[in-house]
Amino acid sequence: MFLRPLRSHLRRMDKYEKWTREQLLERIATLESTASSTTTPVVISDSNSSNSNVKQKNKQKERPFDMSKYSQRHIALKVAYLGWNYMGFAAQTDEETIPTVEGRLFQALQRCKLITTVDECEFTRCGRTDKGVSGLGQVVSLKVRSNGPDKSEITYVDTLNRLLPEDIRILAWAPVDANFNSRFDCKSRTYKYFFTKGDLDLDAMRKGANYFLGQHDFRNFCKLDPSKNITNYERRVVSLDINHITPPAPGLANTEFYEVELKGTAFLWHQVRCIMSVLFLIGQKLEEPEIVQDLLNISKIESRPDYPMASELPLLLYDCEFENIDWVVGKGASMSRIYQHWRELWSANMTRALLCQTFMQYMQPFPVDEGKKNLTEYLEIEDRQPTVVLGGGREQKSARYKPLLDRQRCDSDEVKKQKYRAKKQKTSNQQ
Repeated sequence: MFLRPLRSHLRRMDKYEKWTREQLLERIATLESTASSTTTPVVISDSNSSNSNVKQKNKQKERPFDMSKYSQRHIALKVAYLGWNYMGFAAQTDEETIPTVEGRLFQALQRCKLITTVDECEFTRCGRTDKGVSGLGQVVSLKVRSNGPDKSEITYVDTLNRLLPEDIRILAWAPVDANFNSRFDCKSRTYKYFFTKGDLDLDAMRKGANYFLGQHDFRNFCKLDPSKNITNYERRVVSLDINHITPPAPGLANTEFYEVELKGTAFLWHQVRCIMSVLFLIGQKLEEPEIVQDLLNISKIESRPDYPMASELPLLLYDCEFENIDWVVGKGASMSRIYQHWRELWSANMTRALLCQTFMQYMQPFPVDEGKKNLTEYLEIEDRQPTVVLGGGREQKSARYKPLLDRQRCDSDEVKKQKYRAKKQKTSNQQ
């Protein structure tokens, strides 16, 4: 019986053996800051009581954390995340049913007492990526607990990463001024969108992409939100390139991957996904590259034709550009842990991809009709039902494609705003 608690104690000690001195000091500081103030009450046994052998369990009450006793500073954090498990980046009302990246970040910040409440930490974000969208260069800023100017600073990256889910990691932190704002101080944002070549005409897509460059009114390439009362839909696209990134899978034609890399000063809601949707139509030769010019001409087309958006899965907020920020990326051991973490996730997901690839290769010689055509030959038949590429493995079947300019138009910006104001007034009157 004596050896059991000893073995348990030794097992708890083993996990600290490989920690560095810096990690151990940070762990001690975290424990000290979160230590509760309660003392365990003494249980007095009453031999005359029928409950004398029952031990009373007293819940310890944690003393409210007093941030005023600690130094604080404003910092920026560079956040990387895989978005497919989350309902967007920005926190919502209920994290249990609507999980978000920001919600998980707030939970980690509060658990290690870097902040007390979200309302008091002066939080700003660079961008609000949507449901399923990933981020690599997302930047947030906030006021957090600090060790002060005379002590070695808290290792913010390691502290938070130990508490975050496996698909979210802090890559770096930086000291910033109190008036720094992640959204308004950002000079440019770069997105990447990954896609398989398939039968897409890349030259036509590149020609259409060139029409996006410069300053344009993008109201026909976004989702209008009348509640925000946006009056200016002009945005500037700095660059838009289509780059080859992987060779085709062995024995599988047209499976090489490409990326669209799009850089702009700012973006509207769903703007990148709408741009990709139209580029896919051009790549399939369902639309001419000049359709981009038509949709950017608001005097000619004042409201967006009804077309589906491209999939959110391949979209990545790749980089957010700021001036005069010195990122602290941590020591070699810290960066190695983050890199190895992503490598493990990459290996697991590549294994899944290779399994699917093997299934595809295995099925290719299967006969699929009475003419003994195999699957490869069948897929090359030109008269099979056409589809519209949406990216991320999604396609929309279409018996007969209807050109964009012949489609029904969505409500214009002004009509949407009028409907919104009328609905708001009606709700107000009912109350």
